[in-house]
Amino acid sequence: MNTFEALLALQEMDQDLLRRRKSYSQISLDLQDRAQRLRDLREKCEQAKRSQMQAEVTMKRMELERASENQSRAEVEEFLYSGSEVTNPRDYYRMELRVQEHSNRIDSIDQQMEPIREAANEARRVHSELQSKLDQMEIDWVEQKQQGTDEQARISEEYNEALKDRNVTAEEIPSDHLGEYTRLFKSNGGMAVTVVERDICAGCSERVSMGELNALKLATDPILCHCGKYLITLSTD
Repeated sequence: MNTFEALLALQEMDQDLLRRRKSYSQISLDLQDRAQRLRDLREKCEQAKRSQMQAEVTMKRMELERASENQSRAEVEEFLYSGSEVTNPRDYYRMELRVQEHSNRIDSIDQQMEPIREAANEARRVHSELQSKLDQMEIDWVEQKQQGTDEQARISEEYNEALKDRNVTAEEIPSDHLGEYTRLFKSNGGMAVTVVERDICAGCSERVSMGELNALKLATDPILCHCGKYLITLSTD
C-alpha cells in the first residue's frame, strides 16, 4: 500500500471511528434525556400527589367542621323541641335563631365544599394518570438503560478493535504526512484527503487545472488543494 492509498484508507478508518464515537455519545445523550424526562415525570407526579393530599385534607377539615355544626344544631333542636325546657318565648326565639345560624353555616360549608370536592377529584384523577404513566416509564427505563449500556459496550469493543487496525495503517504513512493529515482531518470536520475524479476535486467540486493534474500524476507526495485538503489521484493514466 503506497502513501496515497494508506491516506485514503486511514481517512476511511478515522471516519468510521468518528461515527462510532458519535454513536456512543448519542446513546449517552439519549439516556440522559430519558433520565431527565423520568425525573420530570416523578416531580409532576409528586406535585399532583401533594395537590391531591392538600385538597383531601381541606375536604376532611370542612367535613369535620360541618359535622360539628350539624351536631351543635341537633343539640339545640333537641333542647328546643323537647317541649319542657323552654317556656319563655324570648328564649325560644333565640334558640330558633341559633338553629338557623347553624343551618346557615352548614349551607355555607356545603357551598365551599363543592369546588373543593371537584378539585380533589380532579387532583386524584391527574395523580392516578401520572402515576400509571410513571410506573410504565420506570419499567421502560430499566430496559432502555440496559440496552443503551449494552450497545455502548458493543461499540466500545468494536471501536478498540478498529483502532488497532487504524494504528497499523497509520504506521505505513511518513510522520510528516501523518501529522499534516491529522491537522487537516480535525480542521476540515473529518475530511483530510480527497481524490480527483474526471478532473474534478471531490472535496470542493472544482475543476483541477491541467498543470495540477500533471503535477499530481508525477507527485510522490500528496498535494494540498486550495480547499484545504490533500488532493491525490490513484489513476496512473
